[in-house]
Amino acid sequence: MGFRAPGYTITDALFDVLAAEGFGYDSSVFPCPAYYGAKTSAIGLIRARGRSSRSIVDSPAVLLAPADPYLPSRPYWRRASLGSSIVELPIGVTRGARLPFIGTTLSLLGPSLSRLLALQMVGRPLVNLELHGLDLLDVADGLGALAPHQHDLRVPVSRKAASLRAVVGVLREAGYQFVTLRDAAAAFAHRARA
Repeated sequence: MGFRAPGYTITDALFDVLAAEGFGYDSSVFPCPAYYGAKTSAIGLIRARGRSSRSIVDSPAVLLAPADPYLPSRPYWRRASLGSSIVELPIGVTRGARLPFIGTTLSLLGPSLSRLLALQMVGRPLVNLELHGLDLLDVADGLGALAPHQHDLRVPVSRKAASLRAVVGVLREAGYQFVTLRDAAAAFAHRARA
């Protein structure tokens, strides 16, 4: 039903494939300057050390993409006509500074700062909180070898869970409903085409 590109990197050609295969939504666009800068810096540091990286960087134009659900067009970050068959559900970024609102960020910030970040999401028509399995794991789960590369594994699970509880509390207080991306895409597609 839905797709998320590795590394949040999507192209017009990939959108064409998704449409041809009958996907209803994509959730790959991440219009976040902080993430984009961190990723390009990390790849640059890896190359400066004489190593190679298989990571790819999206076009800088992704930073101009809408932060709320939209019907994509060519180029993919522009709003489409009503004929678009796919809904884009961008990865969460805050209002204003477009800070990353993803599980890894919340894990690293802790409950108090995560709560403040969640307050910056209130008002968005969709809060797309992307989570990985690692967002509720730590080194005690036998992942110590990954800790030098995955800094959020050094954060205890109890603190990660407290951060997520703080965020869920803010969103509940603001009246948000918790739905799957599939359900969110169907609702936004219906509204856009109505």
